[in-house]
Amino acid sequence: MSDPTMLSAAAAAAAIRERRLGCEELTLACLDRIARLEPTVRAFVDLQPEAALRRARELDRTKPQGDQALRGIPVAVKEVFDVAGYRCAWGTAVHAGRIPERDAEAVARLKAAGVVILGTAVSTEYAIAAAGPTTNPHDPSRSPGGSSSGPAAAVAAYMVPLALGSQSIGSIIRPSVYCGVMGLKPTRGAISNRGAMPLAIELDQAGPIARTPEDLLLACRALFAPDPRDAASRAVPVPELSSPAQEIVEMVGPLRERVQPASREAVERALLACRKAKLQVRRVELPSEFDRIDDVVWTLICRGVAAQHGDDYDRAANLMSPRMRELVERGRGTTDGQHRLAVEFAAGFAAFLTRLLPPGSVAVQAAVDDVAPLRADGTGSPLLQGLWTAAGFPVLAMPCGTVGGLPVGVQLAAAPMQESTLLAVAATLLRHL
Repeated sequence: MSDPTMLSAAAAAAAIRERRLGCEELTLACLDRIARLEPTVRAFVDLQPEAALRRARELDRTKPQGDQALRGIPVAVKEVFDVAGYRCAWGTAVHAGRIPERDAEAVARLKAAGVVILGTAVSTEYAIAAAGPTTNPHDPSRSPGGSSSGPAAAVAAYMVPLALGSQSIGSIIRPSVYCGVMGLKPTRGAISNRGAMPLAIELDQAGPIARTPEDLLLACRALFAPDPRDAASRAVPVPELSSPAQEIVEMVGPLRERVQPASREAVERALLACRKAKLQVRRVELPSEFDRIDDVVWTLICRGVAAQHGDDYDRAANLMSPRMRELVERGRGTTDGQHRLAVEFAAGFAAFLTRLLPPGSVAVQAAVDDVAPLRADGTGSPLLQGLWTAAGFPVLAMPCGTVGGLPVGVQLAAAPMQESTLLAVAATLLRHL
């Protein structure tokens, strides 16, 4: 096989299963690509080649145990998830030397599915504040987005076919769109958060980043399972690609004034592909009340930041960015009443959207303001992604080509537990874009 790093996770897993490709061969190819590109992309926090090769050789020597759908697939894990023996610093100097002894539940499930962990990947500071060193593989002067910067860049640069990210506002969707890959934030609770850095318990969600719907499907097979030790966990059906959409909803708003021409072009391309696929499209403009999503998500985030990381602020505020200190201070000033109102608004949004998106319906919406910004200008705004996170709905980053040489894309969303329809629509759009 000339260059196995070009294979999707699904194609590589099939080649390994059919003994056309070895786990060590694929791991070596990924490590070689990382060695060439990492000085520019800077996606990894703690890369451990020898440990990865030991794991790959062990997989080559042994027979699969159970349903190891991802057997031999190299994976990068965002540093907010505990990976035993790897540096997981949460993107902050406050925890620069943090090396957990146990795996997060999501990491343990990936390992049980047979993956090869190559290393932990860069997060922005506490997955919310200052940018890390990662660059966009399409243009190193551009941001890869945040906070799942390293995971999205590693997949886009073909360093790994699959990565694990997290989202509390837009941290899977935005970097996936900026880097031109697919990212899935599933139904809230589908993937356990146990062993992951908390940010805001009402919002925190884990999800895979990959290059095809089939790759995301395999990741869901490994990751979806109720966790009795995680109060937010719930049983969500493992998706399939055999659930055709009944209709596409072109959803306009909230915050529609933020959408720039490049992002509008992505929406137009996606809707044209829907029509080519003979999918019924209807347009819906959300009420102006949805513009409150800005206040809702920041109230929840700041309150969570203060609760979860206030102790770090008290002992090491000097090691935090001004933005991180500002978030803690704002959270400490948030009243119980303000927090309760934000929770109520999020629940109201979810109820409205549930009525709007019956089973079989998929929303198409602008995912980001514009193409990836210059790194000097930050990681881009999360506001257009926040609605689906606050509602707890599954949402998928769908690449739609490039504008001016930079990736553009949309977000596809559906009602809770409708991942099958979401992935089926993504697969359909890929054939028609």
